[in-house]
Amino acid sequence: MKKALFIALAMLIAGTTAMAQPKTPQVKNTNQTATFSVSKDDPKAPKADKKADKSAAKSADKKGDKKAAKALDGKMIELPPAEMGLDAPLRLSLDKRRTVRDLAEEELPQEMLSSLLWAAYGFNRPDEQKRVVPSAVNAQEFDIYVFTKEGIFLYVAEKNALQMVSEGDHRAEISKQKHFAVAPVSIVMVANYDRMKMFKEEETRDFYAAVDAGYVSQDIYLFCAANGLGTVACGGIEREVIQKVIGFENGRAILAHPVGFAK
Repeated sequence: MKKALFIALAMLIAGTTAMAQPKTPQVKNTNQTATFSVSKDDPKAPKADKKADKSAAKSADKKGDKKAAKALDGKMIELPPAEMGLDAPLRLSLDKRRTVRDLAEEELPQEMLSSLLWAAYGFNRPDEQKRVVPSAVNAQEFDIYVFTKEGIFLYVAEKNALQMVSEGDHRAEISKQKHFAVAPVSIVMVANYDRMKMFKEEETRDFYAAVDAGYVSQDIYLFCAANGLGTVACGGIEREVIQKVIGFENGRAILAHPVGFAK
């Protein structure tokens, strides 16, 4: 009897002690790093340190890395995946391919712009860094610039993004042809001669740059034909003005395509 009472008393004391102690929550270890995303409209979002960005840009420039400095100065706009409007049969695209100069001012959906740029100069074999269009000795010499009313952007195929080069509406400066000022998007192909040093003669270099521009141009035409867009390949462009507003040095603007919905 005494033994039973002793056991009961011991259990009572143990239970009282357990109730007095705060319970420790069980945390499951997932070995994952926590990620945080803050909306741009969130007032608690940390403000960008402009002084730090400028300092980093200057530092990069002092080291001779002008590209890094430029990347820090211009904002990057990530594009949605290139999936819209890429499933049209080839026969349909070829059948509807035509030159259209009468373009509407209506903006292109960002999804469509992403697919257009991918069709023009994206990577279809990203692991090999190979593009949808060929180039002589795989020079991949083109820089693709997108002119909109917001500014001039460099198409960064590796990141499927647009890198701002210059703010403001420069569309009308591309050419005296009026459709450039109307089209919501104009694509300008610039041959970067720094990537064409394997061609010792300028005549040979310029020949292959022109040939390679034709591949890009045709892909733009076919994509537009398949998606109700209009475009025209223009060689009559203001090359010196384009070079100035973009700011490239060793290169040449070869062709430009205003793109918009066909009226």
